[in-house]
Amino acid sequence: MRDNQSHLARTRIRANCPACGEVELRGPDVALKVCTQPERSFYSFTCPACVQVISKPADERVIRLLASGGVKPDFWEPPAELLERHDGPAFGYDDLLDLHLLLEADDFWSRLEAASAGPQQ
Repeated sequence: MRDNQSHLARTRIRANCPACGEVELRGPDVALKVCTQPERSFYSFTCPACVQVISKPADERVIRLLASGGVKPDFWEPPAELLERHDGPAFGYDDLLDLHLLLEADDFWSRLEAASAGPQQ
């Protein structure tokens, strides 16, 4: 078992940094996050040349290759909020300013209570 672990520690993994091109890593240099939603699995590493953290998607093939190179997978399940649909326009600076002004208003709590009570019949 010890020979196998030392072999895996010596295994070199080639990855691509967007800024530096191909770099060489060892198994412990790579983090592999395997998700219950396969399209959200990824691996990451710190580029040894530019010290930038790089994150890339990991499909089944990549997961098998990294695991065979000694990378230990970390399994995770995404929170429900990540899986929700988010329709509508993005929250912008004007929305942030409106929220700030609303929170500063003297009648904020009464307006909030009225809105949470629903329509009056």
